[in-house]
Amino acid sequence: MRNATRLPIADHDRLRTVIDAFRRGDGALTALGLYYELERATPLVELHTMLRDGPRNRGENGLQQSYGDHNRLLMLGLDKLVAGDLDWYRGRVDPDDPVADADLAEVLHTVTSLDLTRDALVALWLAGALHDCGMLAGRSATVDVEDGVVIGREIIDALCPADLRDLAVFALRHHDYIKDVCLGEVPVTLVTDDLDELDVAMRPLALGALGLVQVAGAASLGVGRLSAFRVRIFHRCLDGTVLEDGSRANRLRRLLAPVPEMVDGDRLDPALGAEPANGEAMTRLLDRVPVHRWHRVAAGVDDHRRLELLSGISAAWERSGADRVVLSGPDLAAPGRVETALNGTRLLVIGA
Repeated sequence: MRNATRLPIADHDRLRTVIDAFRRGDGALTALGLYYELERATPLVELHTMLRDGPRNRGENGLQQSYGDHNRLLMLGLDKLVAGDLDWYRGRVDPDDPVADADLAEVLHTVTSLDLTRDALVALWLAGALHDCGMLAGRSATVDVEDGVVIGREIIDALCPADLRDLAVFALRHHDYIKDVCLGEVPVTLVTDDLDELDVAMRPLALGALGLVQVAGAASLGVGRLSAFRVRIFHRCLDGTVLEDGSRANRLRRLLAPVPEMVDGDRLDPALGAEPANGEAMTRLLDRVPVHRWHRVAAGVDDHRRLELLSGISAAWERSGADRVVLSGPDLAAPGRVETALNGTRLLVIGA
């Protein structure tokens, strides 16, 4: 079902029966169990035909991980979080940015102490299950959630508790953007604007959901992919501080940092946060425009050259009238093209 615009449910009644029994406490259900049910009843099973590129996405058995494999592991990871399974998470830790056992134990204790309701679990599970569904629209994985919030809406409306549907959509859309905020690729306002639309009482749970998916999502990428960076994001989501500093200077420091995963609070270099002296376009870009895949493209480029690249990108963005920028390759001087996601977001794609 490539180029999908919706995900029809083949066996709606069965899914509703399974979920309703769990919500009432009359039936057992897990995140992974729900995902298996969704694979049987919707086109999500087609994600097993789409491979995740690169050697880091290759399993120890030599097989390349599919998006379906990744989704199943993410759902299993959510179950392991709720169960407090330290051994499982210990086996997913990144040796290059390791997480100590004590830190892992603290994450698991934090999750179990949340005492999530069955309705909250269903909303979290549906957000996790659908987090990659936008890939079925056939666009870049970087911004697939802008298609996913449209494609997955039918399933959320049909299966999610009514008062938690907006939370599920929020978690689906921002599960990766919260990481990109910490990298500087996404402005804080992209997340806070949607968070402010939620009921005040629901906002801590919404941020908490992003934290849980960050940890489970990193673990689902493969053995050795859960980093201390992701754990820091988790804690900031749970304590509510992850979106505190939305200043232009802070974002610029994150964009110019040579090792973005290590940029953490007061370790940001103040010298990199000087106001850019290259015009209003750069200022507007820093305030509100995502620049997706920036750190991949700018890896190894020094600070001053990075600032020059950002200046060129900001000028191209302003001419385009797009809402955000997607860097698809290293040739940033190449003419860009504007695409429109299913939810109306206009994307300037540069470097293809």
